[in-house]
Amino acid sequence: MPESEDIQKVIIALKKVPEKRLLIIDLANSIPIKHGMLDIDVLVEKQRDINLAIAEAKAYGARTIMAVDALVSMKARKEL
Repeated sequence: MPESEDIQKVIIALKKVPEKRLLIIDLANSIPIKHGMLDIDVLVEKQRDINLAIAEAKAYGARTIMAVDALVSMKARKEL
């Protein structure tokens, strides 16, 4: 299969992946800044949400690495 077809298949697959809005982004934007630092009281109040957002971001990052590794592996097999 020509490389252009492989690339087209990857593009089609990526277009089917729904947009992911990580909790950590919205959460980080919601923490007020007091005297040039994040408001510690708000951080303490949101600790549970922060932990959940961190876990979600780590899992998303791990899956992204797995996808990249799969693409690299696919290229390596083709070059053999």
